[in-house]
Amino acid sequence: MEVLTLSGRTAILWLTALVVFRFMGKRTLGKMAPFDFAVAIMIGEAVAIGMESTHEPLINAIAITVALGILQWLLTWLNLRFRWLEKLTQGVETTVVTNGHINTQTLASERMSRADLAMELRQKQTKLQDVKTARLEPTGKLSIEKKSKASKKTSSSSQGNDGSG
Repeated sequence: MEVLTLSGRTAILWLTALVVFRFMGKRTLGKMAPFDFAVAIMIGEAVAIGMESTHEPLINAIAITVALGILQWLLTWLNLRFRWLEKLTQGVETTVVTNGHINTQTLASERMSRADLAMELRQKQTKLQDVKTARLEPTGKLSIEKKSKASKKTSSSSQGNDGSG
């Protein structure tokens, strides 16, 4: 019965951690999806409980770890079948730059500073004015689509044309 109780508590804590990590935002998570991060931390803790405490039955740590593995697998399986659930648990990409212009509201809602964005662009050796679209992915990674050379020439030639000619 204790194993069942621990598995239930594990499911509740796992769900709680998932919600908390989703609330914390993409920048906090780095490259991991929220549920991956939650499972990694909780499995580490479950293993630590089993290794640190000799008066706790080893089956408890095993039950927690197995329950987390099953929950991880179940969520992945459900995410493959229900796109709305995947969006809920993993999030969706958000556009932070469009045609070289920063979407400051989106940047603020993702808790990403202009300095963070500038650093990401520098690391990708890209200038803001060369960006067609920059998206913050659910993993926290910034993906960039650069403007094509043809659109750069068109925009620069149209900027130079004042309509007087």
